[in-house]
Amino acid sequence: MDVQNYVGDRSGDSGIALRIRDLSVSLGGTQILTDLSLAVEDGEMLVLLGPSGCGKTTLLRLINGLLTPDSGSISLHGRDITRVPANHRDMGFVFQDYALFPHRNVYQNVAFGLRMRKLPKERIATRVNEILETVQLSGLEHRKVHELSGGQQQRVALARAIVLQPSLLLMDEPLSNLDAKLRASLRVDIAQIQRELDITSILVTHDQVEAMTIADRIVLMNHGRIEQVAAPLRMYETPASAFVAGFIGSPTINLMRIQVKGEQASLVDLEATASTVQLGRALAAAMTSPIPDGTYLLGVRPEDLLVHGSGTTRESVADGVVTFTEPLGSETLLHVQVGKTNLVSRVPGPPPADVSNGRKVAIGLRPDCAHLFDHDGDQARVEL
Repeated sequence: MDVQNYVGDRSGDSGIALRIRDLSVSLGGTQILTDLSLAVEDGEMLVLLGPSGCGKTTLLRLINGLLTPDSGSISLHGRDITRVPANHRDMGFVFQDYALFPHRNVYQNVAFGLRMRKLPKERIATRVNEILETVQLSGLEHRKVHELSGGQQQRVALARAIVLQPSLLLMDEPLSNLDAKLRASLRVDIAQIQRELDITSILVTHDQVEAMTIADRIVLMNHGRIEQVAAPLRMYETPASAFVAGFIGSPTINLMRIQVKGEQASLVDLEATASTVQLGRALAAAMTSPIPDGTYLLGVRPEDLLVHGSGTTRESVADGVVTFTEPLGSETLLHVQVGKTNLVSRVPGPPPADVSNGRKVAIGLRPDCAHLFDHDGDQARVEL
């Protein structure tokens, strides 16, 4: 397939397909988005991620033209489209519920938009057949929609959107109606198709695994604002706030409140006997500058939380008790109670021989992998 035939005009704002500036909108008296700015690069897959109600679908509808902002601007390849009707924005849209014509077959559904543009029949046939091959639906042209599986129906919806050669492809929770196994398969297919056709795309999801798998960059939203924009691995390794750290990753990151004074850090919420950490031993080795005295949130990923069943070690910061083990085959999750705080450690393989339910253990951490946030979690104070 000729990739260049399936991408929109890329003139205008060099290297940037879509630019959003200071976008705000309220619905029913409730502020949904506030002064949001974002740039989407040519050819990238950008994923809008966040909890329900964070504003990600509203943002997608503003981009598509189904909603109008109270203030701010949206430009596509340098052209201001803020007030342009949805049907004149040169965008493809894939809905959560597919939105297919049930009385039409696969070919007719995919060809519908091309026929509305009154393209010659031969040209329509060429485009439709190319796209059906791309989405792995060749041979199903004459199947009715109700005869297809959920995954096949979503492929038809995707084909119908990209056959129009849009400048921008928008997808609103396209996999949420599918079972887990089918979602895992189709998200890889969507990523491969998007990269093959080089279509600038924005996908909305609440599923972090989906976002990590598909995205070139993730936009993590919360309460109508952007918390962080970054490549998936960078967002995981260098979260900009405690919210980002807690939303990305499963099991979720361990967050502990610590009190720093001089060269000591007390794990103030743990109420454990070994609750004082010498920064020179446990944290300071990875720091580039001293930490001012104060209260912080210390974040440690489960894979960076060390559990020692044979007693205190150099990396130990507290003592605890194993309350539950989750053997998952390739790895084991260890749930440890330290004072009144429950922590989770991920270890490779089966449960360690010296760790079992009810066993007293020493807790340690890898200081070069820990994260330190302001006491309210709003920003990363020090990236350890």
